Amino acid sequence: MRIEILDETGAVLRCIFADGEFAEQQYPGSWRIAGEQADVISIEDQRITRLAFLDRFTDAEAVAIDLASLGATVQAAGLRRYLHKVNSAQHIDLARADLQAGVQALEAAGLLAAGRAEQILTAPITDVERYRGQ
Repeated sequence: MRIEILDETGAVLRCIFADGEFAEQQYPGSWRIAGEQADVISIEDQRITRLAFLDRFTDAEAVAIDLASLGATVQAAGLRRYLHKVNSAQHIDLARADLQAGVQALEAAGLLAAGRAEQILTAPITDVERYRGQ
């Protein structure tokens, strides 16, 4: 829980996350439970295998992305660079901002239908998709 550490006048010096027993041991009589307690959020591991990531795209989407990566344009080269990073990755971390931006860019470019980027990035991770490496 969130504990406020108090000075001799009762003013809050700082906040810590601990239980009451720890607070009393470390700051006897000089602490209180903070008025508002934030929910503790458990950050789930968002890593999936490369194959699992690629499987989140339909065959038609994968073909459209592949075709768009052909050619000598800056856009095609940028897409090839993104695909190279995906294919070189040991795993795919769906929480990474650059990965999210890349998938959203595919949607913005019309290679994915509206709303597909969110589906690809936020679909629940199945046991088979989960990356189990280090």
